[in-house]
Amino acid sequence: MNYINSKWFKVQIIFQIIFIGLFLLFGFSANYQLIFALTLLCIVGIPHGANDHIYINDKTKIGILKFLAYYLGISFLYIILWYLMPLLALILFFIISFHHFGQSNFENDKIWYLPSILWGIILLAFPVILHFKEAILIFKSMIGIGDFNQLIYQVTIIKLEIWQISSIFILSSVYLYFIYKNKKEYFFDYLLQLILITVWYVMTPLLFGFIVIFCLWHSLQSIRYQTIYFKYYIKKSNFYFFKEILPFSLIALSGFAIYTQFLPFKIAQSFILLSLITLPHVIMMNSLYKKNITRFKSNIPLN
Repeated sequence: MNYINSKWFKVQIIFQIIFIGLFLLFGFSANYQLIFALTLLCIVGIPHGANDHIYINDKTKIGILKFLAYYLGISFLYIILWYLMPLLALILFFIISFHHFGQSNFENDKIWYLPSILWGIILLAFPVILHFKEAILIFKSMIGIGDFNQLIYQVTIIKLEIWQISSIFILSSVYLYFIYKNKKEYFFDYLLQLILITVWYVMTPLLFGFIVIFCLWHSLQSIRYQTIYFKYYIKKSNFYFFKEILPFSLIALSGFAIYTQFLPFKIAQSFILLSLITLPHVIMMNSLYKKNITRFKSNIPLN
């Protein structure tokens, strides 16, 4: 199985170019950014992580209850960590996100695969580096220092300092070195992906830019892998896959709607809530990659 050589990758590249072109030509007002981001979150962002239950072996009521207890138990322990040691909880959130974002791009079955880890770092570090002051205020709010809650929609030309340019250059160079070393035949594909994502981050506000990348370059990749696994390992159709994920997706979307509609929106709290969902999801997806990738590596189509 080779994601970088698939039609999905080419489609993502085309969509990213279109998004950049639209943003350059028209710019997006605050309302358009909000609508666009929420649409992507509802279509792929939230559903991609709301289907972990379909991969458990025991599909009985007891099995589902055990799965929910396991899932909620991990989230409960993590929320305790946020309460007792918020800085450690934030660092853990970074680490699991580095791994998870990179794994969906390389579909690797090992936790420590350097190109994967570096790509995960790039996806998260670049917007932080480019919008450093805003990002630091959000991180401080997440660990209880301050209460920054300003949604910034303005599109402005970023005046980069030397340390920002140097950081992006060094990270990119190290990543591309290991890509050349490990994935030489696809070097220019990964290079194009890196360039487009960097351009997008430079052009867009912090949160809007990240949400689009999260949905387009992580959630969509994850859904692709899951549909392939579902079709070739569980032996079910894509229609059956989407039917299976629909209930929990609707529950997740309903919870998201209730949260945004009836509770005061807090950026920091939203990321903490995301982390509580992310940790058990990452554990589940890592086991899926590790358990099954070698079983159908050789006989699954690339598309």
